[in-house]
Amino acid sequence: MEPLRNLYTDEKLEAVADTLRKLEPAFPAGRFMDLVHRDPWGEAPFKERMRLVTLALRDTLPESYEMALHLLCQAAKEFRGVEYIFFPDFIELRGMEKPEHEPASLAALAEISRYSTSEFAIRPFLQRRPEAVMERLALWSKSPDEHVRRLASEGCRPRLPWGTRLPVFVRNPEPVLSLLETMLDDASEYVRRSVANNLNDIAKDHPQRVLELAVREIGSSARTDWILKHGCRTLLKQGLPEALALFGYPAAADAGVERFRILTPSVEFGGELEFSFEVHNRGEYSVPLRIEYEIGFVKASGSLSGKRFKLSERSYPPGISAVARHHALKPITTRRYYPGVHALKVLVNGVELAAGPFELTMPAAEARA
Repeated sequence: MEPLRNLYTDEKLEAVADTLRKLEPAFPAGRFMDLVHRDPWGEAPFKERMRLVTLALRDTLPESYEMALHLLCQAAKEFRGVEYIFFPDFIELRGMEKPEHEPASLAALAEISRYSTSEFAIRPFLQRRPEAVMERLALWSKSPDEHVRRLASEGCRPRLPWGTRLPVFVRNPEPVLSLLETMLDDASEYVRRSVANNLNDIAKDHPQRVLELAVREIGSSARTDWILKHGCRTLLKQGLPEALALFGYPAAADAGVERFRILTPSVEFGGELEFSFEVHNRGEYSVPLRIEYEIGFVKASGSLSGKRFKLSERSYPPGISAVARHHALKPITTRRYYPGVHALKVLVNGVELAAGPFELTMPAAEARA
């Protein structure tokens, strides 16, 4: 996969410069390009390149913040894509300089969210004045524009990936939950997914609070039920009995796992773990089963760190159903692998019903990410 930083091509940046120059003939397009390419542009990863573009805009747009915002909002209409998040990043950089910039900054972030994404840039404003900015988000949650409504939800996620955490909401999620409760039946799937992701963030720190909300709102509508289930996915992965029962997967006394086999007891790094088993429904009727497997990965310390993966989530008829799975053990950016004896478990509705070891082999000096 090509690195994200390569999204920043001269052609795209020159198009931005040309657009700004059309809007403001005095805009120094050549100087802007020179500033963008200053060190450490060549080796800089995506976010650093984004900030270098932001700094180049800061040094070439009008000193008047109001004039700069006007030009930026006009130019942003012409561009789509994650690489253009330097537009909202500029608003974060300049808007946080003075408290009096806040109203214009928030209005501009809402406008630019229609073309780019502003959930990262709004977070410093939330950290500085959480109550006031949450009031603005509450207004945005009722916007006819789905992008603005999504910003209301995504911007206040306590644990937004790529974004800075919001400790005030990690400690006390009530202001965020109050907002999300008004968005549980949003007409846009784009917005509903954001609401669910926000709930899932909160569930990592306040599982019972999210469960209380889910118990109260479950059954309100199909859209709400989807949000609640997706928002409780971490609790489902953790096998929390209350969450499993709420979404139709109570402890299944009549279900068992038989003939569990690890077909590749020794796996060379880069290969696949293969295993199979049979699900036995001993009852007379079909039962809803959520079947997962968990791999206990060896850490640098030699201890194991478990990671769960969903196999299926459906109704199983009476009798025996065969299940087989391949799991690739290949380099990924989010995990470092170490050789040694790993663990494999099979769970049905959150209950471990089978387990066994397998060995991952590779030269110790070549433990890979």
